[in-house]
Amino acid sequence: MRSAQIEQIQKMLLRQGLKGWLLYNFHALNPIARRLAPLPERSMLTRRWAWWIPAQGEPAWLIHAIERGQFTDDAHFVIYNSWQSFEQAVLELTQGPGPIACEYSPDCGIPYTSWVDAGTAEQLYRLGYTLRSSADLIQVVYATWTVAQLDSHRQAVQICMAAKDLAFATIGERLRAGLPTTELDIQQLILEYFDAHDLNPVHPPIVAVNEHAGDPHYTPTPERHNLIRPNDLILIDLWGKLNHPEDAVFADMTWMGYAGRKAPAKMQEVFDAVARARDAAIELVMGRVEAGEPVHGWEIDDVARKVIQRAGYGDSFIHRTGHSIDTELHGSGVNIDNLETRDTRQLIPHIGFTIEPGIYLPEFGVRLEVDLFVHEDRAEVTTLPLQNSFVWAM
Repeated sequence: MRSAQIEQIQKMLLRQGLKGWLLYNFHALNPIARRLAPLPERSMLTRRWAWWIPAQGEPAWLIHAIERGQFTDDAHFVIYNSWQSFEQAVLELTQGPGPIACEYSPDCGIPYTSWVDAGTAEQLYRLGYTLRSSADLIQVVYATWTVAQLDSHRQAVQICMAAKDLAFATIGERLRAGLPTTELDIQQLILEYFDAHDLNPVHPPIVAVNEHAGDPHYTPTPERHNLIRPNDLILIDLWGKLNHPEDAVFADMTWMGYAGRKAPAKMQEVFDAVARARDAAIELVMGRVEAGEPVHGWEIDDVARKVIQRAGYGDSFIHRTGHSIDTELHGSGVNIDNLETRDTRQLIPHIGFTIEPGIYLPEFGVRLEVDLFVHEDRAEVTTLPLQNSFVWAM
């Protein structure tokens, strides 16, 4: 963790009236603690440990005596060896009980940040601690982008956009020439383009026609894929990050095409409803950020969802409106969600996320996905242009 991040975390701890952040782990139970704590290289910790970031002062370790030798002499630490001394060591580490942050979420409202086991939470409560969620602190460490990471994202966006354009153009060329082409063919075309431009998708992109587009996580395989024919609806969802640098962040987008001159009225109706939902979510984000007002993940989801509900398709919008993006495709920051979870985290400067409402029917589906980045005083759609009509792939 960078010293600037620790400084920002400590400022947040003070603002929230917390004594500090206790990153507790046992046997790889807490992935947040394992990723964030500056563990010694090639360390093998088999007992309970914690890394404590106080609101003021230097971070320190809680470690078992048997594992003291894995740490350098200049490390700050408190040592325990028995189960009885463990509790006293925790109290010494934190300079007494009080309100602390940890990987806890009330009622597991945000499961992505809920990793402290129930027994340890009970123990901390008994010792006099009040537990607060570290969810917003986690964003500072994992979800915020540097200037270089934003640049890596922009480069990934351009590669994804070019691959998308190539995919739709190839579909049109093959259909006009009467050549058979499949979802799998176009998926492989995109993967080849990514490989040629040093973009790592981690997972293959989605190319889905008609009823397959009605399955949000459908992906073509050699065993399961459809031909693309004239008058088919086509959904292409593609993502990736640069192979270098190591901390590059993802781009993620979904575009819709139609293999004909004019989409049927119902397809157009659904497309328009999804576009209005996307735009309403973007408008809320931009307005709040520019006004310096807080905006939470659940609020943005509500705005998009209400548009689709008013259009009569509320039951067909079956996933959250968006997700965090960072070095992982589904990142550690706030999700745009009041369906799968009620994400109470705020948007903070230097995070990225998607807006991707969708309507999924038995015969077809429509999803329009864009990426946003939050600057200090404004929010930016990084995947312009916005798609406001089908790509006519014929």
